Amino acid sequence: MEKKRAMLHTKKAGVGVYVVAAFLVLLYLLPIYVLVNQSFRYLTDLSPRLYLPEQVTLDNYLSAFTNSALWNGFKNSTIHVVEVCALEIILGGLAAYGLARAGGRLSSALRTFNICVMMIPSLSLLVGTYSLMVRFGMINKIWALSLQAAALGMSGTMFFYTSFIISIPKELDEAAAIDGAGVLGTFFRIILPQLKPITVTRLIMIAVGTWNSFAMPTYLLTDGSKATVIMVVRKAFYTAAGSVQNVPLACAMCAVALLPVIVLYIVLQRYIIEGQLDSVSK
Repeated sequence: MEKKRAMLHTKKAGVGVYVVAAFLVLLYLLPIYVLVNQSFRYLTDLSPRLYLPEQVTLDNYLSAFTNSALWNGFKNSTIHVVEVCALEIILGGLAAYGLARAGGRLSSALRTFNICVMMIPSLSLLVGTYSLMVRFGMINKIWALSLQAAALGMSGTMFFYTSFIISIPKELDEAAAIDGAGVLGTFFRIILPQLKPITVTRLIMIAVGTWNSFAMPTYLLTDGSKATVIMVVRKAFYTAAGSVQNVPLACAMCAVALLPVIVLYIVLQRYIIEGQLDSVSK
């Protein structure tokens, strides 16, 4: 009898978990539904945003795909994302490898300091960063913005890599050294290939965060030709004096701007799942 009650209680708890999970999924999907729903409307369609369009149209997407400013923003954002990912993965990985293998109190203190740096909000550094970049003539340069973004995210990359590198036996380093491999050779040929799941996970985090970054590019890229895709989308939602805000077109541009990061996640998600399964098996 008690066993039957326990099974019934477990079943009810499982149903409750699914109900809560379904509610959270719907809550997260609601803004996306509103965005996509608006993008298929005509400008004159003033029906409530949760209602389906009175008449579906693809004109907004045609206008978005032929918008030269949006394509220029795609180019700038792609360059920015590639530069930040390369800087963080290579430099952050090497720094984490050194911290993980050094040992001792100094290494432990540096790791603690690195965690403290992660707690600093990036916007709190805006004034100092802007003043410094103005002094060195680094305004309106995408590579300079990439250096700034990589510097802010480096502590997070080091934290993730350090935790994983510690679990890799040091005997692999010693075997590589016997075979004549240096520090760089050992890291790139022996250590980094074993970090594929965390590397892919971190790449997705960096790419999404960099692609969606708005505050820093707004202040550091004042030249319209250097605007990122998020800045272009923000401008589409901005209503100039005396003009009518074209919300459906802005929503279509926003949906198009979201496609690259969605595709990136779909392509690389299997590596994240493999990494989670490996960590559970260990």
